[in-house]
Amino acid sequence: MAKETAESKALAALLKKLLGAAKGQPPDRREPIEQLVLSMLQWESTRKQAEAAYDAWLAGVSDLNELRVSFDHELIEVLGEDYPRGPERVRRMRESMHEVFIREYDWRMASLDERNKRDQREYLDTLPGLPPYAAAGVMLLSLGGHALPVDGKLRRLLEAEGALPEGLSDGEAESWLLRQIKAGEALSAHHALQCWADGRKDKGDAEGPASSPGVALRTGADPEPEPEPEPAPKPKKKAPAKSTKKKAPAKSTAKAAAGQGGATRKRVSKKK
Repeated sequence: MAKETAESKALAALLKKLLGAAKGQPPDRREPIEQLVLSMLQWESTRKQAEAAYDAWLAGVSDLNELRVSFDHELIEVLGEDYPRGPERVRRMRESMHEVFIREYDWRMASLDERNKRDQREYLDTLPGLPPYAAAGVMLLSLGGHALPVDGKLRRLLEAEGALPEGLSDGEAESWLLRQIKAGEALSAHHALQCWADGRKDKGDAEGPASSPGVALRTGADPEPEPEPEPAPKPKKKAPAKSTKKKAPAKSTAKAAAGQGGATRKRVSKKK
């Protein structure tokens, strides 16, 4: 436990109350790729919404790799228009899954089993599109690491309770919380905090999607079609080349006729 501050004391008091009020059990352990998808659905959402959406997605595919190769609009349609940040979370998730496939040449994250905890977290933190909340979810719930999922909603709620220093990013908020919460208590703390956040509303719920590096936010779901090429301009007809030879000036018809007539008269007069 780090040195006590006003925020750490407030957090300890809040956790004590929330641990006693939390209903149900912490989530079951899942394979890393499964938890990545589920955590992406739960980010800036609720556990209930995420589990329902996850089941709906799985009902239409044979395995999770089909989510990676599906069109955005197909996955968004299953989520429904009211799902918080649906288009953004779908793009983020598929971007992360594509990177996993590039690294592993497989859609599972099997290589994580061969890494230590520090390298596992680095692997997750460097997946493009994956927010710290989802990386922490995989780390805590699949790999048993010391992590705590924090999204914007939970961060704002903790700030409002005075249980978190203000002005931190989601990743910085997680780091601060982990200094207050022991590794063996992280799972139960996450469960209690998630249950609490799921039952609360805050001003950020009505905000639009937040963009992130590497994630293009467009109104269309699928990649934008390539613009049709413009028709090639018709070739211009070449003007005939001008001759370099100078033409001799044509004689006047009148002069030619006059010349012929004069010659005739001369010949006639000789005969006489």
